[in-house]
Amino acid sequence: MSTSIADAFKKLNVSPESSTSEHEKIFNVSYEYLSKVKKFNDLKASKNCLVALINLDKYYKAEQIIRKLPSSLVNSLILEVAYVYYKIGKVQELVKLYEATNENILPNAVDIGLKHVLAQSYYKIGSYEKALELYKELIKNNQYDDELDLVINEKAIVSQLNFQKGGKIESSTTTNANNYDLLFNEALIKLSTLNTTQTLALLDKASQVVHAELSGEDLVSELLPIKLTTAYVYQLTGESNKSLEILESIDVEKINDLLIKLIVKNNLYSHSTITNINLVDRDLNYQQNLHKLSQKLTVLQYERVLKNSLVLKFASGTLSKSQLNNQFINNFQQTFPGDLLPLSYKVLSTLNIDHKDLQDLTKSKQIGRKLVKYIPTQTDNDLKIVATLILVSVNAQIGSFDQSLPILEQLTHESLATPKALPGLIGTLIAVYENTHNTKKLTDLLLKVLEKLLYTPKELLSGDINYYNFAKIVAFKALNQGHDKTATQLFEYLYEVNSNDQLIHSILSNTNNDLLPLDELTSKKPIDEILSVDIDTLIPTTKNKPIKPIVKKVSKITKKKQNPKFGPNKVLKPIEDLQLDEERWLPMKLRSYYKPTKKEKKKASGGGGQQGATESSTRTTSSSNNKKKKKKGKK
Repeated sequence: MSTSIADAFKKLNVSPESSTSEHEKIFNVSYEYLSKVKKFNDLKASKNCLVALINLDKYYKAEQIIRKLPSSLVNSLILEVAYVYYKIGKVQELVKLYEATNENILPNAVDIGLKHVLAQSYYKIGSYEKALELYKELIKNNQYDDELDLVINEKAIVSQLNFQKGGKIESSTTTNANNYDLLFNEALIKLSTLNTTQTLALLDKASQVVHAELSGEDLVSELLPIKLTTAYVYQLTGESNKSLEILESIDVEKINDLLIKLIVKNNLYSHSTITNINLVDRDLNYQQNLHKLSQKLTVLQYERVLKNSLVLKFASGTLSKSQLNNQFINNFQQTFPGDLLPLSYKVLSTLNIDHKDLQDLTKSKQIGRKLVKYIPTQTDNDLKIVATLILVSVNAQIGSFDQSLPILEQLTHESLATPKALPGLIGTLIAVYENTHNTKKLTDLLLKVLEKLLYTPKELLSGDINYYNFAKIVAFKALNQGHDKTATQLFEYLYEVNSNDQLIHSILSNTNNDLLPLDELTSKKPIDEILSVDIDTLIPTTKNKPIKPIVKKVSKITKKKQNPKFGPNKVLKPIEDLQLDEERWLPMKLRSYYKPTKKEKKKASGGGGQQGATESSTRTTSSSNNKKKKKKGKK
């Protein structure tokens, strides 16, 4: 049997252009030879198996074979093994494989291929800085790859890094400006720096290149990402009509790409007021799409889709407590550090507060009382913070922060005592003070935060872009409050941390040379159109406190129904035959036909005087004394 297997293996014609059925045949014959004849110790058979499975998209089956191979074969098949790890998301195993073989001398082509796979893996898990570092190295030492492809990938990484960190990194690499992929990624970089004017210009140019170079289905598929991004930019800038017009022009049913179809549907729903939540949840089907697209979504896209799924499930009442278990929450916080959204749903679920309760203003105080009782019982600080922020949100609906303000102030005071204060708490307290016009407390808080930030280590500010931006916002608020000296000190300290911050440089130098030009900051709408807007629509309307109506309880008094005095068959005499009593107005005893009782007759005859009554009483007493007394019985 082993001879026939070996003969079949030798006759294999392995080609990269093989069909699916040929790849299946290659795998079956090679696997039988590898497992039964060579006992998983043959390089060619192992390579045939892995290549065939990769072409068949059976990556988990390939991983099972890799586990059975000796380490010497794994090192020889490092590119195939690395690609399998990349496709199934085992980035840590891929990094270990790269670090273990990096010390050995690899062929140059293999080393480049391995760096490509590793960079793509870093991009997939959101480690954009490491991915960017590898691509800069690949571009610098490029010998075999198309430079345009490398630059396109590098720009894609830069845009995602800016979105993630809130930075303003620009790609320094330039190449063919008439490639639509390159123009699209350059537009994403401009969008990540919030330069929407240049973003739209680059997207329009990319669209023109696509129309000039492609036709048919290729034209439609390549235009979709450009249209979606353009609609997104219009939505960001408040031009919802233009955004909706673009989205409605897309035929969703003809889209073959599941990711693009999900984004189109999602963005269409974001423009409308959702009335049937269950229908939207079924149509978007986030849970199934997350499973199918987990290897295709970027980290930021995955986070957004997952959050949308949680929101819809909570609003539709289908988010169960079992779905918010500790394992899910821990995984979420490890993937998205600092994001406490699942904990908010856990708090609401524990207190039996649903979406309808939060929308009902008459229940705001009742919900507030539940949260006030819940917060002191928690030992987990994150749960305390989340519950407090929910309480602030509920209080904001009724315009009174009496329930939440003392708790919020206490938590903020505790946060300021830690090495790294929580921007979310401090920012919320600042907003409450501004809302309640409590200028004195706002000033005291800003001065305390300013003093803390001035003594914050530079490493902490440079390593966390969000904390750096928080410090910058506090400095601007202090500047608006009139604390110029302290605010300037913080600006100078922040400029030492990041000397590329153009806004801070503009404040310190009192110039606007590094800022965006005026034409990019002003609206492109005609002046006549702006002047035609009714000013009343621009004035924010203040919400009046809802007056809770006093409902009086109505106690129903039910009277017993009485039967009529006369039945329906009662025959009444005619009025002529009626004989009315002429003495009917007199008291009964004074009427002529009154008959006295026996007692009244006896009194009238004189037999019922005082003497008779005394004698009767005496006789009764004497007769009772003659009776023998009964002895009392013992207990």
